[in-house]
Amino acid sequence: MCESIVFLEEKGEVREMLRDVARIVSDDGKVVCTSIIGERVVMDAVRFKEANFLSHGIVFTRD
Repeated sequence: MCESIVFLEEKGEVREMLRDVARIVSDDGKVVCTSIIGERVVMDAVRFKEANFLSHGIVFTRD
């Protein structure tokens, strides 16, 4: 399986937001992450920072 883990970097700390992410959609200023079992996390006011395809990590930041 190639699902990813989404992280949010904020105020110098990195938090895991959702595991087994199969889909990420940018919609109207929000990023919606959906896992393979349908769990969803919506993040406002974030920007993409990094995708590491070897470790399956995707990082967003919030200022």
